[in-house]
Amino acid sequence: MYATLDPQLGAAGICAFIVEKNTEGRSVGTKKDKMGLRTALMAEVALENCRLRGRTLLGREGRGVEVFNCSMAWERACILATCLGTMRRQLERCVEHVRRRKQFGQPIGKFQSVANRIVDMKLRYQTARLLIYKVGWLMQGNKSADMDAAMTKLYVSESFVKSCLDAIQIHGGAGFLTELEFGREMRDSVGSTLYSGTSFSGRLSREGWGI
Repeated sequence: MYATLDPQLGAAGICAFIVEKNTEGRSVGTKKDKMGLRTALMAEVALENCRLRGRTLLGREGRGVEVFNCSMAWERACILATCLGTMRRQLERCVEHVRRRKQFGQPIGKFQSVANRIVDMKLRYQTARLLIYKVGWLMQGNKSADMDAAMTKLYVSESFVKSCLDAIQIHGGAGFLTELEFGREMRDSVGSTLYSGTSFSGRLSREGWGI
């Protein structure tokens, strides 16, 4: 949780706290149903007249913004790694499919329109992989990764959506069936453009991009 010492201090007054499960005044609402990411439960947390002890403070007073930026960099790096894994699995499945599936007497991978989609999926995957590795390298060296994590989050999440669409198109009508589970991955990919900072707000934020 983030709270301020004094609203007049602005960002310099923000502090970060750990709100433990048994904290008085903390309550959890009913579970929210989502279109994707259904294994990650979500509910509204309400805080009313909560009194927190000093030991729940993360870092020093007034350093909440730094705590937030650091936690967001870690969150984006870790969550995006799962997106990367799914993109790789989709690519492998699609390559196998275009080699096996035949039309007009030859594998469909021989057709340029299909091959182009495979190339795009491969390019997005390799680029996303390097971006995520760079964020990890910066953080391992205790270097600032705020802007790199934001750029990576924007690119990987939108690339994930595009790869899901390509995987469905490559498999044709079979890709639209629930049996292959591309629909579930598609719904999850949309969530990746929303959590940890939406793609829309990422494009609008000028401060983080040095503009």
